[in-house]
Amino acid sequence: INVFCECLSNVTMAEGVTLLQEFKKSSSIYMLAENYPQLVFNREIKEICKGGTLGKLLYAESEYNHPVSAYDKFYIKNYNYHPTHWRNFLPRTYYLTHSLGPIMSVTGATPKKVTAFSVFAPVDEDAPNFSYVGDIASFIMTQNDDGSVFKFSASTNYGADNNCTRVIGEKGQVENLRGMNDKIMLRYNPWDIPQGKEEINSYQASWNDQEVEQINDVGHSRADFLTIRYFVDCLKANKQPEFPFDINSAVNMASVAILAHRSVLNGGIPYEIPDLTKPKEIKKYKDDNLSPFWHNGTPPTIPCCSKPNYKPSRKQIAKTFKILKSND
Repeated sequence: INVFCECLSNVTMAEGVTLLQEFKKSSSIYMLAENYPQLVFNREIKEICKGGTLGKLLYAESEYNHPVSAYDKFYIKNYNYHPTHWRNFLPRTYYLTHSLGPIMSVTGATPKKVTAFSVFAPVDEDAPNFSYVGDIASFIMTQNDDGSVFKFSASTNYGADNNCTRVIGEKGQVENLRGMNDKIMLRYNPWDIPQGKEEINSYQASWNDQEVEQINDVGHSRADFLTIRYFVDCLKANKQPEFPFDINSAVNMASVAILAHRSVLNGGIPYEIPDLTKPKEIKKYKDDNLSPFWHNGTPPTIPCCSKPNYKPSRKQIAKTFKILKSND
């Protein structure tokens, strides 16, 4: 069975080991269904990085910020409708592929070490709430295989709604401008301006794709069509997807998510990101089933919040049940 996997690929380190072992025995195509690298501004940033005019890439940052009101009845009924639902136990580092995926894609770098800190800011006491996660954001830093550094947030919930990517090289830097749709800002050192460019270049990113009508007809800021098309192309050619949509990249991102949260729980100490195909790392993590989620009636085995004792109040839980039972 070919696999088109929504994020994350695995929620424990042991699952990562097993997934890679089963993949090795299989002839299946496996693709991480991460669509944010296909956003039009990320595609443009990738082309600029590939062009080499920024010089050696040193640093990249990304943000996936998707705030939802704690009083949003539609969200509660459709996305957060049970006390043990995974969203109520989702550490702020875990849902990270919408931010980590794009900067891996545009730079070609793979994280090798991670550290992280969270900001504790729970919802109002009067708000309906099932969640055991009082953190509003986690900020993650990685050191990568090419010596570069990433800084990114995973799934944050502060104002205002925003997705952004920024890459800095020796000669210049490029980013999409927050709150400016798909506008690109590309800047160079005055002594490193490439031919045909200005020191400061600001313009709207475009798709540059022959199937733009189909692209414009789908969701997630029009990225879904390109993601699915790539999977279909891999199936037709019977080949594995390339970095960072391949299974090794998927498990690497999951390891960053899991170990970043452990860094949060342990004062920001760094963790090495393992290669779970290596015997030494397999031995270390093959029985590591620590999880912040309920699983088949088994409660979490690791806290999901930077304040491990945080939990919703009886009042908040009662308000949430009232909304679920209402016809509003």
